[in-house]
Amino acid sequence: MIVQLSAGSATVAEPDDCTRLHVATSLPADAVGEALLGSGIGRLEAGDALLDLETLRDRARAGAQEPDWDEKWAKMIDYARTKGWVTADDAAVRAHVEYGASS
Repeated sequence: MIVQLSAGSATVAEPDDCTRLHVATSLPADAVGEALLGSGIGRLEAGDALLDLETLRDRARAGAQEPDWDEKWAKMIDYARTKGWVTADDAAVRAHVEYGASS
């Protein structure tokens, strides 16, 4: 799952791939935080994106095709929890940002 971030939007590409999660953008580093906030999908913290779980799930689910997507999503988030990538309040998941990517 890839969150494609531009100045005006954040869309979820490859929503059925719940084996990876990152943000891809062609924006400069100093514009990513504002773009995450403006798109409503999350915020920037310590160089990583903190993606709102409810928003991410809704956007990914809307494009998903796999019949067992909900199970795959749950496994992805459970795995992220074991790594400490989900916030203590269970509201967001940490994802790295890949700069220079087409968005």
